[in-house]
Amino acid sequence: MGLKHRGKIILVGLIFILLLIGIFAQASDRTYQGKVIDAETKEPIEGAVVIAVWWEQRGFFFGSTERFKDVKEELTDRDGRWSIVGPEGYERKLIPGFLQLIGIWATKSPSFIVFKPGYCSWPKGFSIDACKDKIKPEGTGQIIEGKTIELPKLTRREDRLRSCCPSTASSSSDDPREYRKIKKKQLEFLRLINEERRNLGLSEYKLYEELKNEK
Repeated sequence: MGLKHRGKIILVGLIFILLLIGIFAQASDRTYQGKVIDAETKEPIEGAVVIAVWWEQRGFFFGSTERFKDVKEELTDRDGRWSIVGPEGYERKLIPGFLQLIGIWATKSPSFIVFKPGYCSWPKGFSIDACKDKIKPEGTGQIIEGKTIELPKLTRREDRLRSCCPSTASSSSDDPREYRKIKKKQLEFLRLINEERRNLGLSEYKLYEELKNEK
């Protein structure tokens, strides 16, 4: 076998391996689930909204870049339980740093937002004195693994003002149609934010009513 022919075989083999890696990097769906409870009473919190946000990352030798992929929301039931189906992050499938070699878009593990009027929001509560020593768990990875989320209740208006209101998920695109499309996937989140703003005597976001009535 000639050297030139052998080189072609090696090149085809490398391309095939990279294609396989690319396929594995496209995260398959899994079910994320857990429970939300009151940090003090340990009773389930019904009607809290859990938001899962996915980003894609593409690596190169000189660094990496990210772009928005998807967002989903779910309200907790009477037992405080929630369940969201979405992509599993590539971090569980690829060798760390390998994205810098293949330069493809791969889905990252989701980040989460948990919100209920009158309670510390996750993860914003970690920056609020009345919440940070009581709110659990400490990291996104623990939510992914199903660890129970504990939200402390807030009684002082000033603490509720600090906790309200976490930002909704959004892409970096300037396209207003994409912006509205993403926000429409978070109607329950927007509804609860407006509920808390009413409770605190703040003006409501008009976007919620607009999106709710959109066909």
